[in-house]
Amino acid sequence: MLVLAACGGDDEAPQKPVTPLDRSVVGAITGTVTFEGTPPAMQELHLDPGCASKHQGPVLAGDALVRDGKVENVFVYVKDGLGDRAFATPTEPVKIDQRGCLYEPHVAGAQTGQPILYVNSDPFMHNVHATSNSAGGWNFAMATAGSKNTTRVRKPQVMVDVRCDIHPWMRSYLGVVDHPYFAVTGADGRFTLGDVPPGDYVVAAWHERFGTREARVSLAAKETKTVEFAYTAR
Repeated sequence: MLVLAACGGDDEAPQKPVTPLDRSVVGAITGTVTFEGTPPAMQELHLDPGCASKHQGPVLAGDALVRDGKVENVFVYVKDGLGDRAFATPTEPVKIDQRGCLYEPHVAGAQTGQPILYVNSDPFMHNVHATSNSAGGWNFAMATAGSKNTTRVRKPQVMVDVRCDIHPWMRSYLGVVDHPYFAVTGADGRFTLGDVPPGDYVVAAWHERFGTREARVSLAAKETKTVEFAYTAR
């Protein structure tokens, strides 16, 4: 396994002491991301024959997944309000597979410094080419089925754009923040940010085609607040 640890920072950089979290007062921020109107059509991907053989029927870009008015693959996170709190870095890696010449998942989230494990489940060569304004980037080849590479991002970035230069339709997005309060919506459009300390926050939602939304949330001790983000057809 190749470990690329210098993306956006130094692996030996000193870490701030973790801020203790009083779990007796934490609450939660939950909600749903919706789409009003008719969602835009998704482009059919033109796969090469080898990649197409891994699928049955047409393959769509997956960049506007809306079911019953609920939006999938929205990255939701606390954008502001945590102050100078510091959080422990998870040791469990975020896994992103390459299967059927697509990234799975299409949108993912990670904490700064958390391992990000890329896996190639295809019998084809891929390369993982990430670009970021503030967090650096990486570009490595994965030649064989079962190969694995691990990297880390040391600075927050919403979002890191990841592509395969060999198969140009392959694209995914990685949201990296310096705290654990983030989520990616599933097919039901729902998200939950748990164990949030009391405070005043800005919560943001990002979607690759529909753009960004923000909401202000004041959370009291042990409170659960619901936030609804809505996109509309233009």
